[in-house]
Amino acid sequence: MSTQNMLENEQETSYVPREKGLIRRDKILDAATDVFCQNGYDAASLQEIMAMAGGSLATLYRLFGNKEGLFQAVIERNSESMIKKLASPLMQGKDPIEVLHTMGSNFIDLLSSPMVGAIHRLLIAESGRNPKLREIFVKTAPERNLRVVADYLQSLVNSGYLQLDDSYMAAQQLLSMFKGNYHMRSVLGDTVVINEHEKNQYVKSAVSLFLRGCATAKLT
Repeated sequence: MSTQNMLENEQETSYVPREKGLIRRDKILDAATDVFCQNGYDAASLQEIMAMAGGSLATLYRLFGNKEGLFQAVIERNSESMIKKLASPLMQGKDPIEVLHTMGSNFIDLLSSPMVGAIHRLLIAESGRNPKLREIFVKTAPERNLRVVADYLQSLVNSGYLQLDDSYMAAQQLLSMFKGNYHMRSVLGDTVVINEHEKNQYVKSAVSLFLRGCATAKLT
């Protein structure tokens, strides 16, 4: 057997178990998200989660440690999805107005989704009884998302495009503008349907208002 074939075989045998492990992990997280959102954190049963996902409790404990670790993994996966949506336009090297418009459109799509609304309802219901869950969420999701946007805004400051005293504060203000009442409607259980024209007009207006307050060049 050639060296190349040996390497390919080694890569194949090492890749398959890893892929199976990721699939198993995703199935558990899918089931956990459903059970947490339907039953709440305290009432969520790890046995029910594994019955839905398939597998043993030993697998769950090995992958996530305990119930709190599983909840954190659910929030982290949700946060990763949001970060990808926020960061993807930043990698394209486009005009800042176009980047911010894409960012805003993606942010509205995410925050108005039924899944995000359900997770946020869960957090509102549980955080009073379990402050630890609130800490996990704040450090994992909003903080990381804000940092992505703040870093991009700071890059525009460094290039001379924007004038900001505090990029992190500006990121909070910009994302709050994008949220509008779409996110609150989703958290309250409303099915938020936004046509593309309405969304584009809303985001265009938010970006324009934001840039008029901090852009160094006159905008057309």
